[in-house]
Amino acid sequence: MNLHSDLIVLLKVISVAIAVGLDVLAVSVGVGVARLAWDASVRVGVAFASSEILMQVLGYGLGAGAGKMAGEVASYIGFALLALVGLLMFIGSVHDDVEEKFDATRGTGLLLTSLSISLDSLGVGFALPGVSIPLVPLLITISISTTIFTFIGLEFGARLGQRYEKGAERAAGIILILLAIAFTLEHLTQPA
Repeated sequence: MNLHSDLIVLLKVISVAIAVGLDVLAVSVGVGVARLAWDASVRVGVAFASSEILMQVLGYGLGAGAGKMAGEVASYIGFALLALVGLLMFIGSVHDDVEEKFDATRGTGLLLTSLSISLDSLGVGFALPGVSIPLVPLLITISISTTIFTFIGLEFGARLGQRYEKGAERAAGIILILLAIAFTLEHLTQPA
């Protein structure tokens, strides 16, 4: 009986980690099209994993009840930020005269990109106490899976960028905008 319940908890932890990681994978492909240096890839991986963990902890701490509504709002803010990141990348690629292009690998750009993918985790964190998922094993699993998904996405994006070098940053911006729209539509069509 105890082994069965432990297996159920393990499956819940893995399912949440994969669900969170798939958003990270998709965004990492878009960011990776710019073919990042190794230090930038590490910075992005650490930032994405840290933001996911922080939002899970914050959501878990706030708990259920009013948290469900805040989680919904946070998801839509995250989608809007993702679209903004894509738009800024696209605009930066079109205007060669702009001195400073949007950089999703450092400073404000990295913060916006990390927030755009992790705000939906705030909503996931709100739900965790109600579905009996232990926080520490989940956070460990999410940190590992998010980092792995980030590096896989960055590498895949880099290969796309190498193949289609001309307009790669423009394509990355468009990909991120389309992802924001797709995530929003998916969220709107999920049963309550």
